[in-house]
Amino acid sequence: MVLAKWLGLALILLFSNVLCSAERPPLYQAEVSAEQTQQQWQREALQQVLMRVTGRPDIMQQAELRNELANAASYVKQFEAIRTEQGNKVRVVLDSQRIQQLLKSYQIPVWGGQRPEILFWIVEQQQLHRNFVRRADSVWLTSLSSALQQQALPFTLPLYDIDDLMLLTETDVWAGFWQQIDAASARYQADEVVVLLLETTSDNPELPWRLTALRQQEGRVLRHEYQAANETELMQQYAASLGQELAQQFAILLNPAAEQHLVLQVGGMQSLAEVVSVERNLASLLGVSKVQIVQQSAQFTRFQLTIQMSTEQLLQSLQFEPTIQKIDTLEPSFGAYPGVPMLQTDPNPSDVLAVFQFVRR
Repeated sequence: MVLAKWLGLALILLFSNVLCSAERPPLYQAEVSAEQTQQQWQREALQQVLMRVTGRPDIMQQAELRNELANAASYVKQFEAIRTEQGNKVRVVLDSQRIQQLLKSYQIPVWGGQRPEILFWIVEQQQLHRNFVRRADSVWLTSLSSALQQQALPFTLPLYDIDDLMLLTETDVWAGFWQQIDAASARYQADEVVVLLLETTSDNPELPWRLTALRQQEGRVLRHEYQAANETELMQQYAASLGQELAQQFAILLNPAAEQHLVLQVGGMQSLAEVVSVERNLASLLGVSKVQIVQQSAQFTRFQLTIQMSTEQLLQSLQFEPTIQKIDTLEPSFGAYPGVPMLQTDPNPSDVLAVFQFVRR
């Protein structure tokens, strides 16, 4: 009877959104111009989402997916007319499961919602002067923000307050002094740190703007250069390239034949609502088909996951789950929450794949 009440309360909390999970990028939502036919905006919405969840700007060159545009209407779950600064648009929500099934059928890796949060340090050089780009109404920042949203890439911009400016100068960023850049970036706890250097160039009058992007990967600095006719095109070009790079690292090839079960331990939760919140977030992970609580104590909860990917891919995705953080300690002691019986199907502690701590926000 007590267990039944516990499960009933869990369901109530699950559907009432008592605890909101970390905000996810709208992967399967598109905004398209309303100044076209219904068939046209349905096709455009499907193209937008396919590029976003694969990280491949050229994905529609694949003949099978190009042919699928004729069935774009069958992927639409709901839509609404909206007004934006760019004019009348249609906001379209597409069927995530159907799209994942489509990509799985053609063995195309899918990039889920667990994506690295990126911190950008941006410096513009004008003649002999270098300045941080920090005005909210800067065309650079508005163009970058729009381009990153199209790719569903979460990002952070520095405060450029006294703490930042005591540690970092425009010259440090321009020169790529990563010791200083990393020191100033530590407070933001971002998953990735990117330096963007902006300048005009006389190399090609038709492409007067140049962007140099720097980021670190496995101890080395990746450097890419882009040129475009204007700020908006430059940022769109850059964001598409960054999305493609990251997708190559983090996209998952879903494989039902590789289905396996494993246990994760999460500690630090202080209420049933927090347990339900973590369970819900784990269930939302791409490649996770089922989540079940198999042990629970006052110190931690153990979740059994059924996954259709490798354990390495799961742990990689969990790097970017904001509600839990991986630790190295396995807590052995048990004791029930007041009034709640311990749930147990007796998995051996040695079967625990990884241990996490709940992050309260």
